[in-house]
Formats: sequence, C-alpha cells, structure tokens
Amino acid sequence: MPPHAAAPRAPGWAAGAGVGVLVREEAPPQGQKAVEWLLLSNAPIESEEAAWGAVTAYQKRWGIEELHKALKTGCRLEGRQHEAREHLENLLALTLLTSVKLLRLRTLSRTLPDEPADAVLAPAEVQVLQAMAPQLSPRMPLQGALTLRQALLLIAALGGYMANPQKRPPGWLVLWRGYERLRDYVAGFSLAQFLSAAPPPA
Repeated sequence: MPPHAAAPRAPGWAAGAGVGVLVREEAPPQGQKAVEWLLLSNAPIESEEAAWGAVTAYQKRWGIEELHKALKTGCRLEGRQHEAREHLENLLALTLLTSVKLLRLRTLSRTLPDEPADAVLAPAEVQVLQAMAPQLSPRMPLQGALTLRQALLLIAALGGYMANPQKRPPGWLVLWRGYERLRDYVAGFSLAQFLSAAPPPA
C-alpha cells in the first residue's frame, strides 16, 4: 500500500504546521508484525511521489545514527576534550574518514559478505590481516581472497572481540580499537618493506 498524506494527530502538533505520511506494510513476513510508520514532516507533500520521498529520507536515518555512533562510541569524538572550533573541525575531518570506512565495511560485510575485502580496505591492510589471520582466528579458514566478513571479524579480534558473531556482532568500540591496532601493524609492515628495499649503507 503506498504512503498516504494525512493530517497528523499528535499532541502539540499545530494545525497547518505540517503533514503526516502514514506507511503500512501490506504483507509482512509470516509470524512478524506489520511495519507501520507515521512520519511527521514540515516539507510540502502534495503527491504520492513526494510522500515516497519523505519515506526514503526517513529510511536513511538509521545509517546516519550508526555514523554518529561510530564517531562518538568508536572514535570517542566527545572525549577528546578539544575546545577550539578549528581543532574540533580538524578532528572531525580525520575521524569521519575512519568512521565512514568502518561503517561501509560493516554494512557491506552483512549485505555482500563474500566480496573481496579490498573493496573497502587498502592492499596493505588486507595483506596484514591475511598474515595475522592464523593467530587472530585459528578456526577461520582462509581460501583465496580475504572476504569482507572475514576482514571485519579479524579487525574486531584485534580489538579484543571474542563473542560468537552469530549471536553478538562486533560493536563500534572493538572495531575502532581493532582498526587502530591494524593501522599500527600496517605502519610497521610498510616500514619493513621500505627498509628491505633500501640499499645497504655505504
């Protein structure tokens, strides 16, 4: 059933202040309750197409919330104690890069778990994880290219994750800790490559 624009009925919602879009799921999976949303909006919604636009925008909310969680819980943005706006903006720019990368890795590891890890991670990051896999997760068989799901679990293991991924997926804190450690290992790996390729001292 398509969404319908309707007058909202919510306490304190002034007449003429906006509209409501009611969305109902017609055929929910067996044994599950149908989804029903009443979205209140101050945007002009005068057609079914505009109503679907409001629904599509709301569907992006969870991804935005997850990004904020990655920034606050994973990157500990609020605990950095910077006070100057310039410092906060610089920190936000740096942590956003990592947060988006980890959010993309976690999302794709669920939707495309068997895709190669280098779709998200740098080649050196993949090499280091493959080399450390027998130590980090002895029960994880690596056959061929490292997958996105395997990479996620190995990064989580670097951060101290020991739970069953089928019951409790890795949280942002262990993913951030694991990725910080991975970057340290990658720096050491890159330095070793540089030193091995450098000519011997005269």
